[in-house]
Amino acid sequence: MESESKASPRIVKLGMSMTENVWRNARIDVGASCLFSLFNVVMNQFYIAFAIQQGASNFQVGLLSAAPAIGLLFSPFWAAWIEKANNPKPFVIIPNVIGRLLLLLPAFFAFPSVYVVAALLFQLLMGIQAPAYAALISRMYPSDLRGRLMGYVRVAMGSIMIPLAYFVGSWSDAFGPSGPLITASIAGMLSIGLFNTLKIPKQEPKEKPVVLQKASRFPLQEQWKLVKENRTLAVFLAATTFAGFGNMLANPLYQIIQADILDLSNLQIGFARVAYYAALLLTFLIAGWMIDRIDIKYTLLCGIAAYAIVPMLYGLWGTYAAVITGNAIQGIGEAIWDIGILAFVFRLAPGREAMVFGLHLMLFGIRGSIGPILSGTLADSVSLTVLLVIASICGWIGTLLFLSGNWKRNPLLRRS
Repeated sequence: MESESKASPRIVKLGMSMTENVWRNARIDVGASCLFSLFNVVMNQFYIAFAIQQGASNFQVGLLSAAPAIGLLFSPFWAAWIEKANNPKPFVIIPNVIGRLLLLLPAFFAFPSVYVVAALLFQLLMGIQAPAYAALISRMYPSDLRGRLMGYVRVAMGSIMIPLAYFVGSWSDAFGPSGPLITASIAGMLSIGLFNTLKIPKQEPKEKPVVLQKASRFPLQEQWKLVKENRTLAVFLAATTFAGFGNMLANPLYQIIQADILDLSNLQIGFARVAYYAALLLTFLIAGWMIDRIDIKYTLLCGIAAYAIVPMLYGLWGTYAAVITGNAIQGIGEAIWDIGILAFVFRLAPGREAMVFGLHLMLFGIRGSIGPILSGTLADSVSLTVLLVIASICGWIGTLLFLSGNWKRNPLLRRS
């Protein structure tokens, strides 16, 4: 991508100099992301609430919250295959086609068990596409534009998701979840169809770095070797493990508090999601600008700290106002984790994005599987406030780890 960008004629769009192919991919990415907005709102913001309203138990809520992490447990193995294939695009497209059709199952069979099975199958497929997407993005956009372009794409998506959150809440309150689920599945299919038209430049197979010349039959051995030889990467993984575990421990508790304790309607939940998307949108703009211009550690520190603040708000405050505020801060954190971690991996391990990102996702899979199932199981016997304070403490440990480990400026993470 870098060599192609330098050789091709350049144009100026959105205040950035880029090739025609990069601009074409950016427009396709925006269009596909906007189509994906409805699927995103339904699957990531209302799906668990729908399941609770259909009678899901606290344990099933824990499984639903853990589903994204369970799906990522095998990401390192997929990452090794993706890297060998040297073409990540099919690993993004095919799992998404199958996965988005799965949303039809709970639409037609409205049982809590169907919600759980569909979510688990969907997230197992997303465990294939996640490391492939990291590798694909590195070919779609050059490094000096990547942060801003990813931010702009997500701002466009977030702008649509704000009214959609209100619309889906009102629609499901009036007619139930089946309509939103079916429409989301259709929109998701249209989105991935458009995304498939991206043009990705072909790349010659890269020679592996000297330290990695001896390929391991077991993918994890090679990935852990990368960690041992890179202190910055090790600190990052330790910090995100603690903060991410706290976030996942608290995640099902947020849903339980909203739907059971506060007895919020889908419309009230929709207003909370509006706050989430407004903060998400604004953060994508600010974080994308920051990533391309200043040391990325400052951006990531804000994102990690956000995961410590949200459970503290729910645990110590616990009102609808805390839900609104917590959703906004959660939006800040998730925007930074979305584009910030991708940018971190691109700068720290160029050419090894899928491998390193796959390891990060596997660790997310471990903590994200244990956390929600643990809190969902304990929610019936342990105070929600106690569980949320523990989650917050985990987040603050991760924040302090990242802060102490990145106190000295790392030249690898400067704007390149």
